[in-house]
Amino acid sequence: MESDWKWDRLDPTERQIAELLVQGKSNAAICAEVLLSRARVQDCIKRILIKTGTDSTRGAIALLVGERETQALLHVLEQAMDGVVILQDRVVKYANRMLREKLGYDVEEVVGAPFAELVAPAFRGTMTKNYELRMQGKPFPTSYAARFLCKGGQEKDATVASAGQISYCGRSAILGIVVERIGEEKARAQHSADRSVRD
Repeated sequence: MESDWKWDRLDPTERQIAELLVQGKSNAAICAEVLLSRARVQDCIKRILIKTGTDSTRGAIALLVGERETQALLHVLEQAMDGVVILQDRVVKYANRMLREKLGYDVEEVVGAPFAELVAPAFRGTMTKNYELRMQGKPFPTSYAARFLCKGGQEKDATVASAGQISYCGRSAILGIVVERIGEEKARAQHSADRSVRD
């Protein structure tokens, strides 16, 4: 699967030059640091513009800096105790470790999958409707009950809370938080266990 990150499309020399551009270095300083002629550095910058889909060095720098910031945020989200998912074009673009563990999937099975395939059939219509409302910028429930399909086929109840629309890889996406709902009996047992630990 091809990476969504523009940075990943750059070869090692292009990455080195892009890194120097992000640091604000001039073409002359870049030439001196990477030991390439001015013509080769300019050619490399042209390839960076093509690969990033931008029409200016400033645009490429902004895009690459934005990607780095997003990757840093994803690193933090990976540590979250609740499930975190990013949806774009009705496809799962990111699912943190906790969500994957709760549903029993490997990263390769989740990322790139249509999100509706991970939702229990009875909840697909509601989830799809809420996704469309969010993407259109219309009012939508900020949290709602849902049911997800685990890898083994069992269904798991959860509450979905939406942070709404975000920018992911330069395009609109949805950030969602998935909190597992536990049954009343399980909640009482957990509460009782927590109390006995405190006592």
